[in-house]
Amino acid sequence: MNGTALAVAPDPGCDSLLPGHDFVDAYQVRADVPGLEARQAADAILKHPPGWIKQLMAARNRVVRLFQLKTVEMAMDDPRSPQGKVGGFPIVAQSPREVVLGFNDKHLDFRISVTVLAAGGAATLVTVCTLVKTNNLLGRAYLTTILPFHRIIVRHLLEHASFS
Repeated sequence: MNGTALAVAPDPGCDSLLPGHDFVDAYQVRADVPGLEARQAADAILKHPPGWIKQLMAARNRVVRLFQLKTVEMAMDDPRSPQGKVGGFPIVAQSPREVVLGFNDKHLDFRISVTVLAAGGAATLVTVCTLVKTNNLLGRAYLTTILPFHRIIVRHLLEHASFS
């Protein structure tokens, strides 16, 4: 298990990932793995969530379908994500240091940035930054509703990721 996921100031470079965003947060954990690349970190964080997170996402998907919004599965089928997906989220951009995930929908647009930074010795700092841009009242209501869950889920995924 990793250390505690701490809330950190988002990297100023995150702003360019989603101009005009209404929400941004970032959490960071120290992984005792030297040379960890961003794609490896993103896979470790997002590919195998625990059952309770899968159940929350399934409930979320049932609700958003009622409003004709995209589910993660719908975004996965989008042919405009030629770089692939991580944990069901389309890859927007990737490099050894950062993987950017996300998609745009009529209610909101979001990006998830997973970055890695050598922390000296045999450790890597892994940061997850989330940005959301709401597009209408439904998007603002959705964001308000999911924020408490978002914070718990991101911290849990970071703290329990199997980095190796």
